[in-house]
Amino acid sequence: MHRMYENKKNDIFMLQVRLFRLAQLKWGVSAEECDIIFEKYDVNSYIETCYEEYHVQGDDANLLDIESYIENRKALNDSKK
Repeated sequence: MHRMYENKKNDIFMLQVRLFRLAQLKWGVSAEECDIIFEKYDVNSYIETCYEEYHVQGDDANLLDIESYIENRKALNDSKK
């Protein structure tokens, strides 16, 4: 069981890295700028939450979902102002 958990954690980490890099390329931002966005909107936690869905979908669909998540978080933050 422990080994299975470690494999899943590793898979999630690799998915986070891959989607980070794809976002960076698509958005035309530096690694530092992308990291700021990922931190501000807690994107890596969101990826972990969506792992079961994301690991069977394509990267393009996953990135679109992440962009939608970020936009929703922005709107939520703006409504609190």
